[in-house]
Amino acid sequence: MNKVKSQGGFTLVEVVMVIIIMAIIAAVAMRSMDKGLETARIEETRNELNQLAEAIAGNPSLYSNGMRTNYGYVGDVGSLPPSLDALVNNPGYGTWRGPYVRTDFSGYADDFKKDAWGTLYAYTGNISITSTGGSDTLVRNFAQLTSDLTGNSLAGTITDAAGNPPGDSASRVRVVITYPNGSGSYRDSTIIPNSGGVFTYSNCLPIGNHRLRAIYQTTADTVQTFVSVFPKSSMQTSLRFPGAVWAASGGGAGGGGSAAISYVTGSATTYGAQNSFVSFNIENTGTAAIMVTSIRLTYSFTAYFRRVYWNTTLVVNSSNPWPGNNQSVSFSTNMTMMPTEQVTLKFEYFRAAPGGGARVNMTGRTFDIRFSDGTTLTVAIP
Repeated sequence: MNKVKSQGGFTLVEVVMVIIIMAIIAAVAMRSMDKGLETARIEETRNELNQLAEAIAGNPSLYSNGMRTNYGYVGDVGSLPPSLDALVNNPGYGTWRGPYVRTDFSGYADDFKKDAWGTLYAYTGNISITSTGGSDTLVRNFAQLTSDLTGNSLAGTITDAAGNPPGDSASRVRVVITYPNGSGSYRDSTIIPNSGGVFTYSNCLPIGNHRLRAIYQTTADTVQTFVSVFPKSSMQTSLRFPGAVWAASGGGAGGGGSAAISYVTGSATTYGAQNSFVSFNIENTGTAAIMVTSIRLTYSFTAYFRRVYWNTTLVVNSSNPWPGNNQSVSFSTNMTMMPTEQVTLKFEYFRAAPGGGARVNMTGRTFDIRFSDGTTLTVAIP
C-alpha cells in the first residue's frame, strides 16, 4: 500500500504575514531610534547651552582661597558679548581674557554656534541663548535682567586701626574701585564716604573681582582689598587703615563724627535662664545709612558673652574664649541701618568665664557699647 508523503514549506499567506510583522518591527525600531536620537540631540544641546552661559557669565562653583574666580566674559569685559563670536575671537578689547569657549577641531571652528541639529543659536547680546533646531525650542537664560550682571551695588565702611570712622576728615578720604568699563579698558570710580565712614556704589558694578582702595589724602595712606561682586547683588565690605589716623572723639578735624545711632529709651530687658540674656533697641537717627561691622562692650563687672543677634541675624557666634569687657568683636556679616530704622540687639549667654562658667544675671547692670561707626551708647538694664 503506497503512503502519501507531505510536502514541507510555507503558504503565500504565511510569507505575507511574516513580511508584515517584520515591517512592523522595523518601523517600531526606527521610531525608537529616532526618538533616542532626538533625546540625545536635546541633551547635547542643553549641555552646550550651559557651557555658553558659563562662558558669558562664569562658573559660580569655581573658588580659590574663599573667593569666586570665574566670571566669564562679563567679569573680564564688563558687558555682555555682542555676539557668540566674541567668546572665541577678541573684538579688540584690552580686558578680554578669552577664548571662553574651546573649539576642539579646527575644521569645525564655528560648531559652538550651532545646536545638535546644525542650526545656528539665536543670540543678540541679551540674557538668553535659543536653540530652534529641534521639535521644541530650547532657551537658556543666564540672568533675569542685564543689570543682574552689569549693574550691581557695593556698600562698605572705612575705619582706622582703633575702629574710628573718619568723621570730619571724610572729605579728605577717597574710595576708588577699579572695574572693566565694557568697552575694553578699566574705569576708576571715586567717591567720598560720609563721616561715619560709609560709602556706596549703587547699581553700577559688573560682576567680577575688582580692586577697591581707600586713600587718606592728609597722610597719603592707602589701604586696598579685592571685592567679589556676585550677580544680582548688593555686596558689603570694610576697609581699615593700619594706623589710628582719626581721634576717637566726635566732631573734631579728625574726629569720629556726630553720632547717629541712638538707644531707644526703656527698651532694655533681660530674658533666658537666670536673666543672663540681654535685649535692647537702637535707632538710626541720622540722615544717611550706617554700616556696622563690629562692637565693643565696656563694663565694670566680670562677664563674657557668646552670641549677638542683629534682629534675627546671628552676627557673632564665638568659640572659646568668648569676648568680654572692652574687647572689639567683628560681625560675621556687615549690617546696615537705614535712616529712622530701629534694630533689636540681643546679647546671649553672659557667663562668668571665657568659655562658659556660671550664668551672670544681667538685671540692674549698666554697660557702654561702642559701634564701628564711632558711636558710644550707655545701656542701663532695669
